[in-house]
Amino acid sequence: MASFDPAVPPGGEGNITLKVDTKGYQGNLRKSARVKTNDPEKPTMLLVVKATVKVPINVSSRYVQLYGKGDRAVEKTIKIMAELDKPLNLSVIEFTLKDKLKYTIKTVQKGKEYRIRFTSIPDIKENFRGTLKIKTNYPEKPEIRIVIHGRFKPAAIRPKTPSSGLKKVAPARGANTTKGPIYVSSRYVRLYGKEGTDISKTVEIRAERNKSLNLTITEFNLKDKLKYTIETLEKGRKYRINFSVLPGNSRNFNGILKLKTNYPEMPLITFVIHGRFAKKDPDGR
Repeated sequence: MASFDPAVPPGGEGNITLKVDTKGYQGNLRKSARVKTNDPEKPTMLLVVKATVKVPINVSSRYVQLYGKGDRAVEKTIKIMAELDKPLNLSVIEFTLKDKLKYTIKTVQKGKEYRIRFTSIPDIKENFRGTLKIKTNYPEKPEIRIVIHGRFKPAAIRPKTPSSGLKKVAPARGANTTKGPIYVSSRYVRLYGKEGTDISKTVEIRAERNKSLNLTITEFNLKDKLKYTIETLEKGRKYRINFSVLPGNSRNFNGILKLKTNYPEMPLITFVIHGRFAKKDPDGR
């Protein structure tokens, strides 16, 4: 958020104040604002705010992604460190993926540092999403919630049947597939690019049943990092969601957008959103 003096007299001074909401951040933080002026020699200026956000508990990542083919176990490790001068104790209060993966909590330094290793169960061949909730003894941070995503495809591909020499007619596309009640072009929104550039992504939602589809927002946790618009292409039938990174944002983020539908067959649509930003080259490219 910014406030400023809209006009500065010749030879005078003006003030520009930048305020940064550090909620949800930890470690180094960098935000920027571009200022436009009527000075022909310097029409734009870039103001940069840098800060180190100290938190009671440092979690290396609150989002765990396990991707693979399902033929072998996939592992991912995160670190949890106490940042206050008192012992940190952890206890698990909820885990929703017992049949999909397992986890172990290793004490690296008692009361100070821990590592959680997630390992998928071999031969898993489906996508899943769940959470691990950990209770702490820190009133400043009583709970840690880790969101876990798994994406696995079958490892084996059926070998081709030896050709008989006769040309086969391919079946029509989609002839043997069962359509879901709602078509979603992608549930994973990846906004990748160089910091300071316009980054956007579009997904489409389409009703596949012969009844009107209505959508309402139930959760969106990235209000300070990106914006979205829902465009009605065909009322009750087809919609388009446009995601755009807010100007000046240059910090990686993860979050979700949840849509409630009036279809009992698919009451909820969840979009997982990832933002990744590469620093510009010294020459500005």
